Amino acid sequence: MPRNGTRARERAGRAVAAAETFLLAVLVSALVILSAAQIVLRNFFHTGFLWAEPLLGMGLLWLTMLGALAATGARRHIVIDLVGHFCPPRLRGAIGRITALFAAAACGWLAAAGARFCQFQKEMETTRILDVPAWIYYLIVPAAFGLMALRFLFQAAGPAARPAPETAP
Repeated sequence: MPRNGTRARERAGRAVAAAETFLLAVLVSALVILSAAQIVLRNFFHTGFLWAEPLLGMGLLWLTMLGALAATGARRHIVIDLVGHFCPPRLRGAIGRITALFAAAACGWLAAAGARFCQFQKEMETTRILDVPAWIYYLIVPAAFGLMALRFLFQAAGPAARPAPETAP
């Protein structure tokens, strides 16, 4: 039977996953509605929103980053694990931890690069979308990669949750 701390972590994990799913659903719905409105306005009324195209692009960036963050939290991210497939089952946990540490380092590096990019965009401030500087929209990149790095670190330190790959007879 799990201890109270374990139950609290599981409840918190489920709450975060539900919030991520809700946010992704709202974002997808808003992007679809805005895209449909833009299509109708252009095809039938020969007009449209000037701000819609860049906002849709930013929405796609946010959708991608939040989807990657949710996939990392659910351990449903893309895994290329050729070594783990051919090694003995007792070594798979250790290899999974090493892989998670490598992924955490890569995500940490990408978070730092994203922060530098945002700083550069802030200094240049050439683009505004709905009167908001573009660098504010780009903050999702370092934020999401930073959170993914933390999730990979927790996965490296915690119990192996990914099932061992089955080998063909």
